[in-house]
Amino acid sequence: MNIPYIESEEIMTVAVIGSGNVATHLKKAFPDTINTILVNPRTLENLPLHSQVAVIAVKDSAVEEVARMVNGRADIIAHTSGSVPMSVLQGQACGWGVFYPLQTFTKEVCLDYSEIPFFIEADSKETENILTSLARHISDNVYIAGSEQRKQLHLASVFACNFTNCLMGISQEILKKSDIDFRVMLPLLRQTISKLSALTPVQAQTGPAARKDYPVMNAHTEMLADNPELQQIYRMLSDQIIKNINNELNKL
Repeated sequence: MNIPYIESEEIMTVAVIGSGNVATHLKKAFPDTINTILVNPRTLENLPLHSQVAVIAVKDSAVEEVARMVNGRADIIAHTSGSVPMSVLQGQACGWGVFYPLQTFTKEVCLDYSEIPFFIEADSKETENILTSLARHISDNVYIAGSEQRKQLHLASVFACNFTNCLMGISQEILKKSDIDFRVMLPLLRQTISKLSALTPVQAQTGPAARKDYPVMNAHTEMLADNPELQQIYRMLSDQIIKNINNELNKL
């Protein structure tokens, strides 16, 4: 079945289905030239009778159910998940696909949407072109990626973002013991990220593990004697840093 042709002067209607962080930001990200409607994912009470694209931005376990609820009221249906296969949307519209923004979203935090990488997957070239064009209304960085690539992207982002944020939480708790404000770490963190525009993570690595400074590492693990779990995390990450650097040296 062909997707209805959109006249150039026609304003595209996009239904963003969700109430969380991703949906809230997508509603803000689309320009005024697109009629963007934020839809409650539980009731769909304000879902248009017809929209060119419906973007489902809900938790992974709810994507398939919400897609069934849309029940053909969009020409194209897409989800924003990094790990849910495109196939769960099959048959719910004329075209289906994935509209995956690789970013961490928090409602209260402003973003430069033009920098966010969007990864598109689609059931056909026609759907791909429409979703790609839609993404380019938001961002300068739009890519085509299959399901396996997207799963790898999602896994990598968990390490790069979610686990890193968890480690910053540990850092904050350590500083609290000495009544030190975590914000003193922000210049260090900014510089850590900034270096990655010119260096690989291994090239940018510093610290006691990178120097194989075992006396310092032993002192740190002793400081964590009251928390064996953090000791284990410290040792595992230090061992991984040493392994990464050794592997890099072996390439030379």
